[in-house]
Amino acid sequence: MEEALTRYIQSSNCITGDQDHLYERLKRSIKNARKIDLIVAFLMESGVRLLVDDFNEAVKNGTTIRILCGNYLNITQPQALYLLKDALGDNVDLRFYNVPNKSFHPKAYIFEYDDCSDMYIGSSNVSRSALTDGIEWNYRISSKTNPEDCNRFRSTFEDLFFNHSIIVDDDEMRRYSKKWRRPRILADIEKGEHGSTDAARTLTSQNIAAETIAPNRVEHNLNPCKIVDYISPRGPQIEALYELKKTRFEGFGKGLVVAATGAGVIIVTGCINALVSRISGTLIKYNSCIA
Repeated sequence: MEEALTRYIQSSNCITGDQDHLYERLKRSIKNARKIDLIVAFLMESGVRLLVDDFNEAVKNGTTIRILCGNYLNITQPQALYLLKDALGDNVDLRFYNVPNKSFHPKAYIFEYDDCSDMYIGSSNVSRSALTDGIEWNYRISSKTNPEDCNRFRSTFEDLFFNHSIIVDDDEMRRYSKKWRRPRILADIEKGEHGSTDAARTLTSQNIAAETIAPNRVEHNLNPCKIVDYISPRGPQIEALYELKKTRFEGFGKGLVVAATGAGVIIVTGCINALVSRISGTLIKYNSCIA
């Protein structure tokens, strides 16, 4: 029964969230596309983290990526922009919708292949919950079966992207970050953004031991354990490290990070050590930190 449901989910054009994740469809499409366009109301750090490795692999194969997002109500997080630009650099054409006093609430993921195109249109913005186990409804449209609909969405995207947007470069990211204030509604949105990305993230000692225990031997009463991710920069730490890395590549040997208490200054300091070692090939012995 479960196998039949899985086959149906994978073949259906309907994606309904919960156990039917949009991310799994996007991952396959990103891998095969030669051109990727996203138009979403907002970008969140959790969603960018989910997609960025797939995007990286895509650009290595020559895929072009364009993203048009909104900055309405400050839901788009500055660190999400910095994370994208840090990972992809000039390989992503990132823009803000820029028509004042007009609602901007589309969510579409558009993919062009060698012989056709398809797109997923629905309710999912770029956030972890929206792309995985949140209740979000999306529908796949293919140019093979609905060419007129695909052309209409495509032409509208092109118009919005080129005629009603501003380019998100370093100056625009700094401007947006400087004026950005965390909206109250974001606290509720973020509550659903810190779960594991899939059920496979949690294993039990029995699962781990099964690889080394003889097939006919069964172990019982093993305590569950959880795989913990490596510590990685979060929130404003991403912005600080982005700017510091640019400074290093420009030839400067010293920098100053000023951050509020609780902003993870020690984590930033540790990442600076790793950054310097990547660029110079050597670890620095001392790095001043007043926490």
